[in-house]
Amino acid sequence: MIQWGGKVWSDLFIILALTSNIGFLVSNDPYQLVIALGVNLIATVLKFNIKKFLAAELLATAFISDLHLIPAAVLYFSGSTSSLVTGLAVGAAVANLLSVILIVIDIIMSYVHSEEA
Repeated sequence: MIQWGGKVWSDLFIILALTSNIGFLVSNDPYQLVIALGVNLIATVLKFNIKKFLAAELLATAFISDLHLIPAAVLYFSGSTSSLVTGLAVGAAVANLLSVILIVIDIIMSYVHSEEA
């Protein structure tokens, strides 16, 4: 059975976290970094409530992304080198990409289990 409420919102923010992070990498705009960080934090909070097969792994990728973007924002606004900020943002993007891959795997696993039942 499909759970539309929380699943749609959590998946939306997980994908939005990836796209906003990539948006910062392309634009290098400080507002885009703040948006990426905010969306990532919202996605992290939403991942606490998801009931998926890979929930722990999804939450771990959220923490990894946050632990990259928070220092990136601090460094960016303190005037640090952009290569370090970009490197941290790339790390967050990789974690967000893993989250999207885990969502796809979870969708496939849920369909397989629903067909078995």
